[in-house]
Parts: sequence; C-alpha cells; structure tokens
Amino acid sequence: MSTVDERIQTIKTQLIGNSGVRVLLVEGPDDVDAYRIFLDRKFPGWERKWHIEPAGKKASVVKMAKKEGSWLGLVDRDEWTDAEITKQVGDCPNLLILPRFCLESYLIDPQELWEAFPEKQRAKIPGGEAQFCQELLANLEGWIRHAAFWHGIRPLWQQLRDLRFPDAVFGSPPMLDDESLRAKFKVWHDSLDADVILRRVHDLQAELTSKDQSELCRRWLYAKNFYPQVVHTVLNRLLGLKSPKDRRNSILRFRSIPEDLNVLWNAMGLNP
Repeated sequence: MSTVDERIQTIKTQLIGNSGVRVLLVEGPDDVDAYRIFLDRKFPGWERKWHIEPAGKKASVVKMAKKEGSWLGLVDRDEWTDAEITKQVGDCPNLLILPRFCLESYLIDPQELWEAFPEKQRAKIPGGEAQFCQELLANLEGWIRHAAFWHGIRPLWQQLRDLRFPDAVFGSPPMLDDESLRAKFKVWHDSLDADVILRRVHDLQAELTSKDQSELCRRWLYAKNFYPQVVHTVLNRLLGLKSPKDRRNSILRFRSIPEDLNVLWNAMGLNP
C-alpha cells in the first residue's frame, strides 16, 4: 500500500469513521489553522459536515483528492501557471486552487491589514495608515523584481519536464545515438536561453510595476517571505512583539473574511 493510500485509510478509520463527514485536504498545519478560523467565524457548526486535514504538500493533496472524489483538495496557486491550473483541475475536478498566491497573501495587503486593526493599535502609529503603508511597501520595487524573477523562472522546470527532461535519454538499451542526443540536448538548451529568460523577466517586471497595490499583494508578491520578513517585522516594531504564529492567527481573526474564498465555501456547500 502506498503512503498516500495509508494516509487516506488513517483519515477514514481514525478521524472520520462512519460519521459521513467529508474531508477538506490542505497543504499544511498553518492552512488548517487559517481555514478553521475563517470557518468558525463564518459558519459555526461547520465541523458537523467537514474535517480539515493537512496532506503535507501540494503533490499529496492532488494525489489524495484524485483517489477520493467526495473529498475536496485546496492548494496554493504559487508556481502554477494558468495553463497548469487548467490541466490540474481538468484531471481532478474536486481540486480547488486558492485565488491568491498563497495563504500568506491574506496577511500582507496594507489596506486589508489596516482595516483589521482595532483603534487602539491604529493609535500606536503616529502617521496613521499612510505611514503604515509607507513602511510596509518601502522596498516594493525590490519585491516586484523578485516576483518577476520568481514567476518568470520558476515555470522553467515544468517546461523542461514537458520536454521530457531528463527521462527522454534514460530508456533501456539500445540507447539513443549521439546525433539524436544532440538534438534532444539542443531543445533543452534552447528552452534555457539566457537572453530569452531575461527578456521574459524584464517584460514581467514592467507589467507588474503598472499593477495596483492590492493585485500585487494578492497575486504576485512572494508572500511566504514577504509576510515574515516585512509585515511581521514592521508590526513587531510598531505594535509590540508577538510570535509569528500568534500574529498570523490574530490577523486572521480580526481581518474581514475574504470574499474571494466564496469559491471554497460554495464548493463545501456552506453558503446559503
């Protein structure tokens, strides 16, 4: 029995039994905490119908969701392109893609954060919302460039895999002759042309520079780093020290419940 099969069996026998409760698979424990907070606030009693379980990583969510069609899988968008998302959802209709880059994208938009602060916390920032936004986005240009590199370069691995790298040359004997190997190597090499990649990055950087702040925060910035390195650091300085986990959960408890999660609530059959 595979590890995935064993995990599914454990969930069925030890966690949901014959209760009829369905399972929402997410990537990790932080995801469980976050969606529990939102669900407790919006749909008291949701646990009578659903159990949230961390699968460990995106690939495991996908594999488990494919095997259990009555369950739902929810994964971050992060490195998946629109084409990859279309393919994955086509292969697994009970797979949902987070509307934002990742879970931490709900923790970094200055406007959403400011709206979540109680008046007592707002009063601690002398310059108010304007100063808060300025401090959070002081190095926005650098993060935009980082996002352009990440989104421009990260999909290359899938592109190479689509070109059957490296499996195309690893078949059983007889092996490809040198001329055929050179042809394969050239295709892989051309896909990694430095000038082409840099143009892609520069074009994307120019595109991102023109986008508004909210779209950058929700869809493009690498929030998995931006939250701990920028948001948490700034809030520790302005509002007092907290652990990253306590601050994250505090923000999720007080921020508005994101409207873009309606796709999840609808799939769970919770919205009226």
